[in-house]
Amino acid sequence: MSKKKLIKEFQEEFLLSKKYEYDLGKDACGQTIEVLVPKRHRKLVRKKLPRRWRGYRTIVLFREEPKISEDEDE
Repeated sequence: MSKKKLIKEFQEEFLLSKKYEYDLGKDACGQTIEVLVPKRHRKLVRKKLPRRWRGYRTIVLFREEPKISEDEDE
């Protein structure tokens, strides 16, 4: 199965946003699906996903969101 098709099925099954970044990888525990989400979404996505899906270990990573200061709005 191709990488794009696998990620598309993963998104559809768990109703995940297409705006998140997805990657397939490998580590000492086997194959992984990594999902990169904004920091404010991390807890919800981690609750939604199982630890393993079709033999892949699921990993949720997050990135800090830039803060908008009041000076930048002007």
